Amino acid sequence: MKKLLNELNPQQREAVLYFDSPLLILAGAGSGKTRVITYKIAYMVRELSFSPERILAITFTNKAAREMKERVEKLLGSDVPVFVSTFHSFCVRLLRSHAAKVGLKPNFVIVDTEDKKRLLKEVVKELNLDTELYSPSALSSVLSNIKNGTFSLDSAQVYYDRISPIFELYNRKLKELNAVDFDDLLLYGRDILSDERTRSYYERYFQYLLIDEYQDTNRIQYEIARSIAGRKGNICVVGDEDQCIYTWRGANIENILSFERDFKNAKVIKLEKNYRCTKVILEAANAVISNNRLRKGKRLYTDNQTGEPIRLFRAETDSEESLFVSKAIKNLIKKGISPKDIAVFYRTNSLSRSIEDALRREGISYQIVGGVKFYERKEIKDILAYLRLSLFEEDLISLFRVLNVPKRGLGSAVEERLRRITERERSWSGVLSKLEGELRMEKQRRAVRELRETLEILKGKTSELSPYELIKFIVTVTNYEDYLRNEFKEDFEQRLENVRELGNTIQEFSERTGLKGEELYLDFLTTVTLSSDQDEIENAEKVTLMTVHASKGLEFPVVFVTGLEEGVFPHFKSSDSSEEIEEERRLFYVAVTRAKRLLTLSYAKKRRTFGKLRDTKPSRFISEIPSNLIKEVKKRTRGETLREKTENLEIEKSRKPKLVFHKKYGKGVVKRVDGRGENAKVTAFFSNYGEKTIIMKFLKVLA
Repeated sequence: MKKLLNELNPQQREAVLYFDSPLLILAGAGSGKTRVITYKIAYMVRELSFSPERILAITFTNKAAREMKERVEKLLGSDVPVFVSTFHSFCVRLLRSHAAKVGLKPNFVIVDTEDKKRLLKEVVKELNLDTELYSPSALSSVLSNIKNGTFSLDSAQVYYDRISPIFELYNRKLKELNAVDFDDLLLYGRDILSDERTRSYYERYFQYLLIDEYQDTNRIQYEIARSIAGRKGNICVVGDEDQCIYTWRGANIENILSFERDFKNAKVIKLEKNYRCTKVILEAANAVISNNRLRKGKRLYTDNQTGEPIRLFRAETDSEESLFVSKAIKNLIKKGISPKDIAVFYRTNSLSRSIEDALRREGISYQIVGGVKFYERKEIKDILAYLRLSLFEEDLISLFRVLNVPKRGLGSAVEERLRRITERERSWSGVLSKLEGELRMEKQRRAVRELRETLEILKGKTSELSPYELIKFIVTVTNYEDYLRNEFKEDFEQRLENVRELGNTIQEFSERTGLKGEELYLDFLTTVTLSSDQDEIENAEKVTLMTVHASKGLEFPVVFVTGLEEGVFPHFKSSDSSEEIEEERRLFYVAVTRAKRLLTLSYAKKRRTFGKLRDTKPSRFISEIPSNLIKEVKKRTRGETLREKTENLEIEKSRKPKLVFHKKYGKGVVKRVDGRGENAKVTAFFSNYGEKTIIMKFLKVLA
């Protein structure tokens, strides 16, 4: 252990060895906080004789929890059962053990985002409300904010005057379905721990509590932490107020700012040495974040090299910005930088489209984090619904999903009849038996009977078959392959391959966890439902595109931060208060400190919004970086290649009409360009001949 401690800097070592009172570790970006947490756990087990299973370490994503657990196992061995979890996963375990305390059964279902919206759609319909005014997506967000304490039910009346009956009916339906949503997991976890006897048990059981990313905790998570830490004060939290970027979903920056007030005799240790960034990048980050008022204060430093200046590109239009980014990436790849070491950030997902187009034109492979996740694909959700039904008799949400998948001729009238039956019958076998008895058409009765028999067949297979064979069996008995072939002719093979990959994934999960049978599938389904965007990142030779929010906790040698305009970044919705602008500044600080070696910033003087190019102003955050740290990238004005001329047609015509000349048709005005280089197809309007589409090599671009 002494050798391990020698690997730490003085501040890290102090944090690992301190146990005299509650401890707040203020860990700046790239300061080695995960190393401190894992070494602290190893020190407790090896030197202080803590029972590893009675140490609770909590972080915010499955990916972070998995990586932390792996690093602990490297230090202590894979057979040491340290409890590393997310808040939500911890509460799932609490609920499985104490479900009756909150009126649930242990085999409750966790509804995902799509299921939640479907349920809200039913609620709106049942209350005879306007489906356009009361959209499931907007309602989902409002209800989540009510549950996590961002605002009260009364204050939510500002958004919807009927929010109270919606909230009440939605929660009642969840209870009837023995289901919970993401926010319920935390609420029920807190409620379970509010019972004095239960709270006292867990306070005694867990000898030490460590919480990572403490700045992201909301009010409910704070209360859970207080309950477990209890009066002992055996708690260590690690966080950075300068990286608090989730207040819009309930994170409370006051939790970290007020730690010394909330926990008596608390100790604060700052980790300010950065191991990730160059001196230039770090100096820029320090300069920007120093403009914030809501912070405890620290200044990061590094022994790394000075590094290259931060590059700044001022594009005329958003198309030109995307073209610049794609060409810059292509040049970096030519110089030997791996695509997986390059990331492009933007403030909102809508900004990715033009960047994607430009990367495709250059033939550069990329992955989007926060796009359609693997587990959100229709075919995956369909098969998982059948898997859930084989495990849970009362999972009526999954029953509605598979009622007509594959198609069985059971239309909306049958679905409505089924919905009425579920008001008095709770198991799918009972529901389907009653439905079969009520239907008059023999074809529909047979379809319902076959579905019930199929589910009965699946019921006992989770303990008989390996995960891969089970998924294969589900596909076979439901005729799902034929369904995919008939419904999705163009991408049938890809969808079927996704289903096969699901079998591989569960098989790997079983081998990694050692779980079998029903316990395996319960744990797997929980993990899938609670997955985050970062869980979808491939370790492939691809450039990564993501929002800045999704980038937190990651790092890349090369980073492009795009769309740096007022109203975009900072976002126009954040301009109403200084607190919101400070959060936008923290978000920019996160973006900057993801870059290890090379950072490029860009903005467009004109950006297309609502179909028109509109003037913009550069983001205030650019001006907060000292000018001596920035090198402006100039646009090429001479020696433009044929390919560049082709690609720039799109940019130029968005600013002014672009003219081309053809020997037969004369002068024409460009309307569209498809492809690139000399074989690009240019659609232009010629005054005497109308609209023509001509290969680029037969045209001359006029200045």
